[in-house]
Amino acid sequence: MTFAQLEDSINKWTIDLEEQGKFFINQAKQLNAWDALLISNGEKILELNSGIGRVKQQQRQLDQELDFILAQQKELEELLAPLEKELVEQPVTDIDRNQMYQFSEVIDSQLKQMSDDLKEIIEHINESNKEEESSNPVTQISRILNAHMNSLQWIDRNTTAISAHLEQLNKLQDANRRNFALNHSLNHSFNM
Repeated sequence: MTFAQLEDSINKWTIDLEEQGKFFINQAKQLNAWDALLISNGEKILELNSGIGRVKQQQRQLDQELDFILAQQKELEELLAPLEKELVEQPVTDIDRNQMYQFSEVIDSQLKQMSDDLKEIIEHINESNKEEESSNPVTQISRILNAHMNSLQWIDRNTTAISAHLEQLNKLQDANRRNFALNHSLNHSFNM
């Protein structure tokens, strides 16, 4: 082997080594980019997992509140059933009708006010949530849960108000029943 051949071989090996070095550097850069992407996605997964945990907790609370509201609704229905039965069985005077009509107007106005309050709350929440990123699934779930929570609170307030009005109606009906019984006994004693 001559010196020229040796020099050609060394030059060829040097070029091959440089190409292999460039290839290795490119592969290392790609590997670093993939590694950074994996780390970033891992952090996002951890954040999403944490958000899912919060959402699950909120869902459990929402389920408990729904169960509570359903129990209140059932109790309210059980309270209304005997009242409805008594109203069907007893004659209603014009005074009773007028008082019940006034109560229904009061209840209606309160329900409208509560509905307006609920709309304001939802609008306020929507405005405050506009600042957050709308494509974030945790934010979207949070918005839905906030709307549900506000609706449940509105239902709870309405149920309490209706229960109070039902108590007033019960008291009114008891008073009317006593007056009816008294009038009936007085009429019966005068007819004798």
